[in-house]
Amino acid sequence: MGKEEYETKTLIKCPKCNHGEERSFQVGDYVLKPEKKCPKCGETMRIHRIYAVKIAPQK
Repeated sequence: MGKEEYETKTLIKCPKCNHGEERSFQVGDYVLKPEKKCPKCGETMRIHRIYAVKIAPQK
């Protein structure tokens, strides 16, 4: 069995309307870091969660 591989993801959420977006982790990301403006309500979105997702093995 080979080594399992993971991809780190960042979840960005709007504290006002709860709109969320997922993107790949970027160096410097941290929870509650202010990000871009929400496309729905204009409030500043913040990083809500940073987590790893298992990458399915290619056959």
